[in-house]
Amino acid sequence: MIFPFLLVLSVTPAGCQIVDRDYIVAADLAVTVPAFAQMPSDFNLGYLPSSGATRTLRGADLQRIAKNRGIAADGLPDVCFQRRTFVPSAEQIRKAMLDVMLNSWDIKGAKIEIVSSSQHPVPMGEVVFPRDGIQLSQGASAPEDLLWHGTVRYDGGKTASIWAKVRITATMTRVVAVKTIPAGKPIQKNQVRLETYEGFPLDETMARTLDEVVNKVPKSPLQALTPIRKTQVERPPDVAKGDVVTVQVIGGAMRMVLEGTAQTAGISGGVIVVRNPSSGKDFRAQVTGKDQVTVLVNDAGGQIQ
Repeated sequence: MIFPFLLVLSVTPAGCQIVDRDYIVAADLAVTVPAFAQMPSDFNLGYLPSSGATRTLRGADLQRIAKNRGIAADGLPDVCFQRRTFVPSAEQIRKAMLDVMLNSWDIKGAKIEIVSSSQHPVPMGEVVFPRDGIQLSQGASAPEDLLWHGTVRYDGGKTASIWAKVRITATMTRVVAVKTIPAGKPIQKNQVRLETYEGFPLDETMARTLDEVVNKVPKSPLQALTPIRKTQVERPPDVAKGDVVTVQVIGGAMRMVLEGTAQTAGISGGVIVVRNPSSGKDFRAQVTGKDQVTVLVNDAGGQIQ
């Protein structure tokens, strides 16, 4: 049974009994008031706020409870209780962040500076900073004060929110252009190199392996001795403008193959414009492979868009 009327704000928290849960039981009170040891140890006397705010069980109310349970007790004192809480330290926060950086991003040896963090008390528990709690703007390179939201897990599944502003660096690799690379032509291995640098490790736009750029096509010229971002390159088209393509025409039981000239470029799955060299007419076709496209027609011979 719960007696919420027993709980009042305590003005003087000094000397409060610390409890490692969000409610008070008779066994807790018996430490200060031995008469309550005669009651079931798990008899619930009320809840405690997770914020760590103190609560006081008034002596007069305790005497009434004792009397109702057949326990003789007079002159009982007011008893103050408080949920055990803590403010996560910078080292606890840093450790939780390093764990997720290693396990979620496979980043070893990151350096994390805690600029500031939440200072409100939370229940004792496990400090967790999940991968999806970090606030990264699109294309973030090296934000000065990166906001990362975390939680403290306690009482078998409950959570309390915490946060920290951090600066993160690590020794990483990136791809650099050895010389100026023109747009529109696949990048060759001798045009790029890897370099090691100290920087922001969570920039997912930075090309960090040669495989991410070699044989890709720059969207615009890449300047010599500058890092290359994955957003600056794209896979080469399966069909380039001007290519002669094999056109497969499919309609019901009909299958026909002819040649055409690509008027636009595209990759597999995309749609391009192809010209029939015999009639000079253009039509749309889906790219299905290297210099291969497909056209679907209905029973009347009309193209299915």
